[in-house]
Amino acid sequence: MEMQETLLRLAPLKLTNYRVRRYRGDDLCLPLSAFSKDDQERLQAMYLYLQQLLDTLSPNQSGPCIPRIKDFLRAQSTDEITHLTMEFGRSSYAAQPSVLLAKTIHDLRGGGMTPLLGQLQIAQFRGITEATGNALYFLTRDHLKIMRNALLGLDDAKREEDLLPKIHGTDFIVQKWQGAMLHGHGRAMRLDVECRQPTALSECCVEFGALDRILYNLINNACRHAAADSIRLILLPVPDSHGDNLRFVLVNAIRQTDLDYLSSLDMGTLFKEGTSTTGSGYGLAIATEFVSHAYGLKTPDQAIEGGYLGATILNGSFAVWFHWPRVLDD
Repeated sequence: MEMQETLLRLAPLKLTNYRVRRYRGDDLCLPLSAFSKDDQERLQAMYLYLQQLLDTLSPNQSGPCIPRIKDFLRAQSTDEITHLTMEFGRSSYAAQPSVLLAKTIHDLRGGGMTPLLGQLQIAQFRGITEATGNALYFLTRDHLKIMRNALLGLDDAKREEDLLPKIHGTDFIVQKWQGAMLHGHGRAMRLDVECRQPTALSECCVEFGALDRILYNLINNACRHAAADSIRLILLPVPDSHGDNLRFVLVNAIRQTDLDYLSSLDMGTLFKEGTSTTGSGYGLAIATEFVSHAYGLKTPDQAIEGGYLGATILNGSFAVWFHWPRVLDD
């Protein structure tokens, strides 16, 4: 209870949503034609690989089909998809750099792809278990949605399906993240999720793709900087907002060097492009843009100044939060 009260004090309990219609998460995107010819081919190859992998991973009534997954990994080189992902974006950004292009490249190379590639390498060297198969399934499914959220012209028919009404709740997050082992940045991390009050929080797959882009940016960042082998994600309804908002809080222990650096900062700068200790500085800026759009704010700065998202140090740990409007009953 004490921890919950601490998390409730992180930000204002009354957050105004200025939108008349619900945000669909479909505007932080680029057409496929914005990329170089080589990168278009890489994107199409990455998307095809993930589609084929998802077909292979789709669980049946008894769980993932481990022999089928093993056959796929023998036939499809993990080195090749890793190389494609690492090379993607370089030629496009060199030809015509822009902030939106950089953000899109960041999420297409990162997102679910970073932990997925880590899991694939583990699977090749240590073998497949049911837990590995489930993790690969969720990561692959999520990154396909992220690609359709971020790109126009890649798979427009499927993107139109993703825009159809479909309620997603916190159970989607708990199911895929609770106890998940994430392999990336040269280490393994366990993610523990706390959600005491389930609720609905998106009305279509593209909106949930926007939420995934926020969460993967925060989780991948936590994996990079965590000083312990576990991180926590807490989903907390905000009580004095008439139940309209859900607060997401990610907490991870950090090293003393990171603690010293963060203690010297105005935390709001972390949510602006270019502020980072080891990364690109785009991850939290992307989260800020999505959150500001979800609430109909005029600028990302309003989201930071209004406490719609933020960060702080809690007992030697880094805590970052953001809010998302709940789907309300008619």
